[in-house]
Amino acid sequence: MFPREAQVVVIGGGVLGTSAALHLAKAGVKNIVLVDRGPLASGTTPFAAGQVGYLSNTPDGVPFLTYCIEFFENFEKETGYPIDFRQNGSLRIALQEQHVANVESYRKTVKKLGDHAELIAPAQAKELAPTLELDSAEAILHLPREGFLKPRAVAAGYASGARDLGVDIQIHTHVTGVGAEDGRVRSVETNRGAIETEWVVLAAGAWTRQFAQIFPIEVKSIPVRHQAFVTAPLSEVSLSQPIVRVVDSQIYMRPELGGGLLVGGYGFRPTSFDMDEYPPDFEIAALEPDRIYYERLRAAAESVFPCLKSASIIQERRGLPTVTPDAFPIVDESSSMKGMVVVTGCQVGGIARSPAVGRIVTDIIKGERTLEHPADLSLERFGDEYNSDASLRSRVEHVDGHLYWGVQ
Repeated sequence: MFPREAQVVVIGGGVLGTSAALHLAKAGVKNIVLVDRGPLASGTTPFAAGQVGYLSNTPDGVPFLTYCIEFFENFEKETGYPIDFRQNGSLRIALQEQHVANVESYRKTVKKLGDHAELIAPAQAKELAPTLELDSAEAILHLPREGFLKPRAVAAGYASGARDLGVDIQIHTHVTGVGAEDGRVRSVETNRGAIETEWVVLAAGAWTRQFAQIFPIEVKSIPVRHQAFVTAPLSEVSLSQPIVRVVDSQIYMRPELGGGLLVGGYGFRPTSFDMDEYPPDFEIAALEPDRIYYERLRAAAESVFPCLKSASIIQERRGLPTVTPDAFPIVDESSSMKGMVVVTGCQVGGIARSPAVGRIVTDIIKGERTLEHPADLSLERFGDEYNSDASLRSRVEHVDGHLYWGVQ
């Protein structure tokens, strides 16, 4: 039976929406309904790399990201469902002197936390990642605590845990609008009828800005295409080898469970998208590839992983993660539409950030602050900047193209 009332309606069944639903239910909020136009985790979520880091090059981001990795380390306890979180660690590599400060900032953060991390030589790095070939490097930081997981399994775990706590999940449900009275949310309109509600959590991924404009709320976050590929099994690849991140070329590589490598990166022709240009039934899986992006990505990766030169590509991944002008997410209640909480701007890191985002959503709805924010996460923080589509899209493409280097 389709519900007709709720205390909270969550729009979006990706990792951010399902995390919000779970955290709300765990905090004792009753009568929660989650709606999604398709199956759960059918947007950008299943195409993500699923990498989980917990460090920031700014001190304010540490509690936020530490909460996230601790949640994943205790995922079964938190949700009731296990996931295969492979804490193989990571290597953060600076090949040139200009990027050493980036690596050093992470090392200092680890030291303050009291966790283990060390600068290692190229020979040691190759012992950890046998497919890595480096003649030299200015800095290589080994971070043993980081890891990766299957993105769809995360959303499924959140959703299953939320369902067990009473959350009503309604898929194949299209949201057509929101009813409001006196500047406050009163209902969510869908193709299956209206749901009266006090709160709405808008976590619709690439479509969040378009949804918000209906209400109308201005959201300065735009989807930007991100691409990666997976190779056929390689004899040199060990399933226990760490994630490798090369700061200079902004590429990452990790072992894939089938025995190949997953390779992705930033700055290779970043392109933003206006979802109004796509039909209502458009699916992320139908996103056209950027062949030049893939060619440049592979060439950059081959310089440090020469085994890729002869590797066969068996899967291409691409999605539309949302990006903001300052590289921090938006998690905030609208001042013009009370009861509407907007969640967007995952910066190609929605999986890793999802636990803390769900907790902050819960804090907003419960009127608490149990987790320190990594920065100003408000909707209005950009003021009159980026008021035109052209300036906003130009800025988020710049941000996406410099995520490993730090946004200026």
